[in-house]
Amino acid sequence: MARVTLNIAKAYDDGFIETIEKTKYFQLHNNAATRTDLYCFAIALCEMEGKEPTPISTEGAMKSIVRTEFLTNVEPLLSCLYYEKELKDSPENIDNICNRDEVCNFAEKCANTGFGILKDYTEHLDEEPLFYKLIRYMDKRYEEIKDEMKGMV
Repeated sequence: MARVTLNIAKAYDDGFIETIEKTKYFQLHNNAATRTDLYCFAIALCEMEGKEPTPISTEGAMKSIVRTEFLTNVEPLLSCLYYEKELKDSPENIDNICNRDEVCNFAEKCANTGFGILKDYTEHLDEEPLFYKLIRYMDKRYEEIKDEMKGMV
């Protein structure tokens, strides 16, 4: 049976999401961002910080946060991330890219790590420094891509 939801570690959902709602931290609260946006932001933080994705079970119980039916626009991105991190060096397993459960499981691991990073940010990093941190990361990635493209021409 296909997955219906993506989950978050209950440790992050209990109180932490509520804190985001109250403080409107980085405009990630429900009136400004969907839960899918928040989930994807957590995944992006995992990638940006270069952290190893960790299973939700390392944090204890889990709770559903995003229904997979709302992933229509981001599903290709999740598949690309799964390919880059799990399949790129194992071409014999390329058919796994079609396994939605595997892609969702990997997304959950990344989001779990990202929510841990975001929780730390909300406790220790004001919004403006976070904004500049994200800009620096995008600049760095742009330079890497630009250099990579020069090599292709």
